[in-house]
Parts: sequence; structure tokens; C-alpha cells
Amino acid sequence: MILLGLLFIKFVFSYEIDVNTFSNYLDVQNRHIHFEWLINMEKKLINATANYQFHVIGPSIYKISLDIKDLTIYTIYMDNGVVLHYSVDYPYADSDQGQRLNIKLKREYKRDEFVILTIKYSIDSRSESISFMNISQTQTKSMPYLFTQCQDAYCRSLAPLQDTPAIKQTYSATIIYKNIEATDVFMSADETQEQFTILNHPSIDPNFTWKYKYFVQKTPIPSYLIAIVAGNLQKVPTSNGGRTFLISEPDKINEYKEELKDMEQFLQAIEQYIGPYTWGTYTIVILPPSFPYGGMENPLLTFASPTIMTKTGSGLYVAIHEMAHSWFGNTITCINWANMWINEGFTVFLERKASLFYYKVLDDIKLNAIIGNATMYQDILDLGPDSKLASLHPDTTGINPQLSISEIPYEKGFQFLTFLEGIIGAEDFKYMLRSYLNTYKYKSIDQQEFQHFILRYLYEQHVDDYSTKRYRILEYWDTWIYQPGLPPIILDFSTNKLIETQQYTTSYIIADGRQPDNYAQYFNFYPSQKKVFLEELFKKAQNNQLKLTIIEQIDKDLQLTNDNDYELKFRWFKAILTAGDRTRFNLIANFLGEVGTCELSCPVYKALNELDHDFAVQTFKTHQEFYHQIIRNSIKSILEKNIQLIK
Repeated sequence: MILLGLLFIKFVFSYEIDVNTFSNYLDVQNRHIHFEWLINMEKKLINATANYQFHVIGPSIYKISLDIKDLTIYTIYMDNGVVLHYSVDYPYADSDQGQRLNIKLKREYKRDEFVILTIKYSIDSRSESISFMNISQTQTKSMPYLFTQCQDAYCRSLAPLQDTPAIKQTYSATIIYKNIEATDVFMSADETQEQFTILNHPSIDPNFTWKYKYFVQKTPIPSYLIAIVAGNLQKVPTSNGGRTFLISEPDKINEYKEELKDMEQFLQAIEQYIGPYTWGTYTIVILPPSFPYGGMENPLLTFASPTIMTKTGSGLYVAIHEMAHSWFGNTITCINWANMWINEGFTVFLERKASLFYYKVLDDIKLNAIIGNATMYQDILDLGPDSKLASLHPDTTGINPQLSISEIPYEKGFQFLTFLEGIIGAEDFKYMLRSYLNTYKYKSIDQQEFQHFILRYLYEQHVDDYSTKRYRILEYWDTWIYQPGLPPIILDFSTNKLIETQQYTTSYIIADGRQPDNYAQYFNFYPSQKKVFLEELFKKAQNNQLKLTIIEQIDKDLQLTNDNDYELKFRWFKAILTAGDRTRFNLIANFLGEVGTCELSCPVYKALNELDHDFAVQTFKTHQEFYHQIIRNSIKSILEKNIQLIK
């Protein structure tokens, strides 16, 4: 009987569990949630109501447990008005993952029954998922601003939820806001004319008018993709085709629109490789500079940092990457954060395929892979080559999964898929990925299920030499997934452009503070070549070969300190700080006060901290209110050598 029970559990729950949720999602799962949020930006407060439709999938339940963090819970009641008792506990009190909300039901609910209940609560400035921005922090200085960032496990500070990528639900929302605090509001959902019943009518005030907007997301999504943005916002189409749109503050919307004019073509390039876009329209929001990431793939409402707007188009790979998430991450999702490469590795792979279709420059794709590999290698060194977090399957038990975020799931995941493509063949691999999307559409899976699918697909397609291909796929599979550190197979991304860039770097070192004859060659480089050049300078700095006189000559020739491309600028600052340059501290401090994106600011803080800890702390203290709380915590961990100075 025990054996039969274990077999039953394995059959029912064949995927990996999520160790970063406190919910009892294996017993009961939410199918739909309706939010009613009354936003008060002045007080940095949202009075909220959430109505849930839970489906019992286990044998029976007496309670429902949800993830919460820093929310104020007022009351919980059933659809018939019966008030439910609840308690809050701390399963991992020291892990910074929040609390567990335990809701005691009035009776036993059995498999396939539904539980409809409502929670009244509020969200305030403690929430790690929301940035409430003052008027002074915005571009137009006319209204406050609000945006959310829920990935990885921060949506529990937006609402009581089963905060795990394993659970997908539809959602709808009523958003109530003041006309003096926002011209418009958008969510990761479609706007609808349907007016939902208002549970909490706001008080009338002669000083402003309450505005109402209604949203519906009919496609099931995980909680981390729930998103909202509010402020002085304008929405415009970016190009012909009627599918792609831009949202930003109005002062720069025409400038951004011009740079994003090819978004429809980007979408078509991705479709050419992987198949139709199924989400309807695609909208990108250029957020204020304190947004903590380069981009965030919220469906129908991609968020992006203004740092991708370089006026040269060099940052548009971020837009293509976030667009590619519409297939990998949003349509098929990782079952837990240990399988994040199921989202990110696939997306990088698709991003580079689409970029090749659109730009038709193979060398640029290879150079971007080389840059990504260099960043991944640095992350491996920072985590520790043998760290449990330095693999494609990091163990996040008992810790905030944010601590596992690195370039590893992106670049090692991309390299693993490129390795598999080399075994299967490029054309067969493309059609395999299309079948994979159709098979697991709107579902969450783990790496083991992906492995099973590949082998099953190849067998059913009667591919040539199936046995040999199966052996080669399985031979290194577990090593790729579980072994920390660099990939077990080193892939060849070599290109003459790499050699050319390395020789260019060497010419500056040999010139030893003078202008090399070929200095102007830089201005004809691909954007990726410029990044490689700066990464090569960083290596020279690590080896004490980048003298201060060389730095002065490079900056005189190339004007890197004043470059508008933040991707180049952060690499330049990282290199010169590593070389010991103290002459640009104020300019670097200004840069760190303009860029809230961790990919750009954190490496500079790390280099600055190693050179002058006190100045790094001083810089952080000056700008800490500018940063999103997620990045604030990341920077604090960099400066933890003397953490009491920044508390």
C-alpha cells in the first residue's frame, strides 16, 4: 500500500515542487482572481480587495494557505458573507520570503469543488513589488508615478497569492485613481468596457475626480506577470500593422517612438522562426530610470528601462528579448525558479535567432554570445564555481530566489540549447521548438519534462540516427543542468571580428598613452564589438595593463565617459575603476544616480567598492531613495563589508 501511495504521488505530481512558496498549491489551485484597487499615490497606499476562485485538486482540504509579505489583512469572507478565521506564520523567518497566510475553511472541501472567497487588505510603501515615485522623480515633474515589479517572488507583496510560477490563473481588475495623480493606468491585461461591481466606493472630494478603468487577462498567467503602471502616461502606435504600441511620459514619446519604429518587424522576425504571436497586441512601456531591470516581459505590457534608448538602436536587443518572452516564459513557463533557464535560456536563443533574421549579421550574434559568456563567467566567480547557485538548477531552498538571479540561466541555458541544436540539426530543432510550444501552451514545466518531450518528439518523427542522437542528448544532460560552473562542452563562437577587436585593444596598450594609428576604427565597430573592446579593457585592468595614461588617451579619442549608450558607459567605468582611476569619481557617482538597472549599476558599484569603499557607501547613501527596493538590497550586499554605514 505504501508503494502504491508513492507511485500515486509521483504520477499526480510528476513535476518538481516549488520550494519558494508557502502555499498549499498541490492541494488547491487558484483559477481566477479579481482585484479592486483604490490608489492613493500621495499617501503611497492602495486599499485593495481580491476575490478568488480556488479549485480543489487534492483529496480534500480544510484550509487555504497563501503567500504574503508586508500586507495588512483586514478581513476574509466567503461569497455568502461568512467571515473566515485566519492566522499568519513565518515558515522561513530569516529568508526574506515573507509570511504564510492560513485561511481556515468552515468545512471540508473535496476534490473538484470550488472555494470562492474575498480578502480585504492594503498595500503600502513597505511593498517590495511597488515603486511609489514622487513628482520630482519623474521626467515631466507633473504627477507622481507608480509601477510594479513582481519577478521572482515579489507578487506576494502585491496581493495574497499562490506566488509560484507553477500556478497560472486568469485575472480581472477595477482600478480607481485620482485624475490629479495619473492621466492613465495600464495593466498586463486588456482594457475592457465591462464595468465590474464596485465593492468600495471612494468618498467624493471637490479637489479631484475619481477615474475608473477595467481590465481582463483571459490567458492564464503566473503571479509574477501581474503588473500595473500609473502616472502621466501617453500611448501611441510604434509602427504600421496595428499590433505594437509604446507607453511613456509624453515629453520623450516621439523620440522613443522613432527609435522603436521597427517593433512590428521585430515581431515578424520572431514569428518567422517560431510561429504566430498569440497575445494580440504588444506594448512596451519605457519607465523612469529607477526601474530595476533592463526589461520585464509582462504580457501586453512589457516594461523597459530608458537606458535601452540610446538614439543609435544599440539597446534594442532588450526589446527583442522581452518580445521573445511572449513565447518562452509567458506561454511556456518554468515550474519553479530552479528551472528559470526554461524561461531565460530559451528566450536568449529565440532573441538571437530573430536578430539574425532581422539584422542578418552572424558576427554580431556570435559577439553577443561571447559577451554573454564573459558576464556569465564573472557571475560564476562571484557566486563561487562550486556554489549551489552557479548551475542551471540552483537550490533556492530557504532563501529568496532573487539571490539565485545571474547570467547563468540566460547564457548557459542558451549554450545548452545551441548544443542540443547541434545534435538534432537546425531545421529539425526549429520544428521541435514549435511542437514544444503547441504541446505545453500556457503550462508550466521543468527540465525533466523538456527532456522527455525532446526524446519523444524525435522518436515520433522518425529522425535519422535516432539512437545516436538520443545517446548524445542524454550523455551530458545532467552535467549541463546540475554541475555548477562553466558548461561541460565549450562551444565555438569564434569570429574574425573578435580577433579584430582584440587587436584593436592591444594597439592601445602598446601605444602606452599615445594615440594609436587605428584609433578611428572604433567608430565603425558593431555595437557588440564596442562591448567586446570594453570587456577586453576590463581584462587588461585586471592584469594591471591598463595604465592611467592609456585611460586618458582612450577617453580623449573615443569620448566614452560622455557616451549616451549606458551599456558601453558602465563597462567603461567598470574597467577604469578596476585600473585604479579616481579622477572620474564625481562623474561615476552621477551615473549611479541616473541608472537604477542592476545589470548596469551593480558592476560599477562592485568595482567602486573595491577601489574606495567609503566613496561607494557615500554614493549609495546619496542615491538610495532613487533605487527600487530590490536593487537597493543588491547594492547593500555589495557594500556589506561595512554594512552598518549604510543602514
